[in-house]
Amino acid sequence: MSIETAVTVNIISTSLAVLTYGYLFGQYRYAYIAKWVIAWVLLAIRAVFLENTFITQSLPPVLVILHIGLTIAYSLLMIAGTMEFAGKRLAVIWPVASVICLLISSVGILLQLPFQFYASFAIVFIGSAYIATGLIFWKIDIQGIGKYLTATAFILLGIHLFDMPFLFAIPGIAPWGYLLDGLLKLLVGIGIVFVFFEKTKNELEKYYRLLAENTTDVIYRYQLDNSARFEYISPAVKQLTGYESGAFKNIRQVMRVVYKDDRAKFKELLRNFIVSDGLTAFRLVNKSGDIMWTEQKHSLVTNMDGKPVAVEGIVRDVTKRMLLEQDVARLDRLNIAGQMAANLAHEVRNPLTTIRGYLQLLGNKQEFAHYKGQLGMLLEELDRTNHIITEYLSLSKDKIVSMRKCSLNDIVQALYLLLQTDAIPSKIEVILDLGKVPDLFVDDKEIKQLVLNLTRNAIEAMPTGGRLEIQTSSTDEETMISVKDQGKGIPSQVMHNLGKPFLTTKENGTGLGMAICYRIAGRHHAKMEIETGPAGTTVYVKFRNS
Repeated sequence: MSIETAVTVNIISTSLAVLTYGYLFGQYRYAYIAKWVIAWVLLAIRAVFLENTFITQSLPPVLVILHIGLTIAYSLLMIAGTMEFAGKRLAVIWPVASVICLLISSVGILLQLPFQFYASFAIVFIGSAYIATGLIFWKIDIQGIGKYLTATAFILLGIHLFDMPFLFAIPGIAPWGYLLDGLLKLLVGIGIVFVFFEKTKNELEKYYRLLAENTTDVIYRYQLDNSARFEYISPAVKQLTGYESGAFKNIRQVMRVVYKDDRAKFKELLRNFIVSDGLTAFRLVNKSGDIMWTEQKHSLVTNMDGKPVAVEGIVRDVTKRMLLEQDVARLDRLNIAGQMAANLAHEVRNPLTTIRGYLQLLGNKQEFAHYKGQLGMLLEELDRTNHIITEYLSLSKDKIVSMRKCSLNDIVQALYLLLQTDAIPSKIEVILDLGKVPDLFVDDKEIKQLVLNLTRNAIEAMPTGGRLEIQTSSTDEETMISVKDQGKGIPSQVMHNLGKPFLTTKENGTGLGMAICYRIAGRHHAKMEIETGPAGTTVYVKFRNS
């Protein structure tokens, strides 16, 4: 083996490393890659201009110092870049030691001391730097062969460097040792490229995993092969359904949490799953029995032949948005009803008053005595009509309210005897649980009407008896009154339209009671919330304290 061949191999391997790391830096612009690029450039300069004559020991002292200085700088930049790549800081001892070793070596060269003396300090530093760099790569938390290849090459470089003074003393061995040095550096160059891409891949997977596992949307991938199954469901599914992602292996297991009224829509979605992408809204029933509105968006994944192989999608909880839309729709309906009330109620009442007056007049005449029963029924129906109009007028958004400071507890206690009178025939026990609440600016007459409407609905929901509980409580932000019954709950088809004027399940109901409650709450800037189920219904009315 000639020294020229060994140097040529070293130059080729170093040049390839320079080009490779230069390309990586141009693409990613990471600071640690810049350190690696500079390190390899310094090594290339040394190999091209100084290596051949250094091995033959025919360099002048100044160029020998430059040769050793380039090698120390290369090793220092490699360990600095590797430390930064591993997310660690370079210890101060490394740059300090590099300067000390270079100074000692330079003094030894200028004093023309033996090679084994002046080179030993630089060799110890460079060999230690190689081994330390290899150990850093070995400990990096990256999966793949790249880190082991790079770590092993660096450690062998360090060990091999320690035998350099002895190989120089053996004729014909130095070129082979130098060739081994070049091949190990080539392995280092290749290995670091593998490590870089393995680290980049791991980071991307980690970021995607963090994104998928921390988003509130449910992200899924469903395989469409013979064993159709969910390949992945993000942990957010537990927050939505109450079940762990492992509970959903296939579509059949998803069907059990789909709300019964939406299962036909969900089956239609499945039939069109492979045909087209789409956006679909349907309801789920979570583990605790709550109904959740969801919006599902999916897209098809196809293979090279265009055949669908998987479905990827997102399921988003849109319950708050749907409830808000329902509230807006309810307010729109109330506004329309209120405008109609304001425009028509007085016009209808005037002829009714005239008709009632003539019916009373006719009822007092002797010749109409045998029609007294029919006339009485007509008067009752007119009074009922007048009552409906009075309630209808309560829907007007422009109704004038008289606000004054009142206590919800005083309003409830004032109604207590009346409520007991209404409840006794149905064998219902009325319980008051009145907490300490602040006074509020409200229209007490309207609040009384609100409480009466809610309690009468509760009483009618318990025809065979039960317990009616009225409770008041307060926090720093709001004061609440709740009415709780032990009825069978509100049917789902009614619940979704609750507050719509003239919607009623009662044989003689007007369908205005809950609409009026919503309107009164709106005029007081209060919020109504309803919890219902087989064990009963609770209506909460929450007033802001300020």
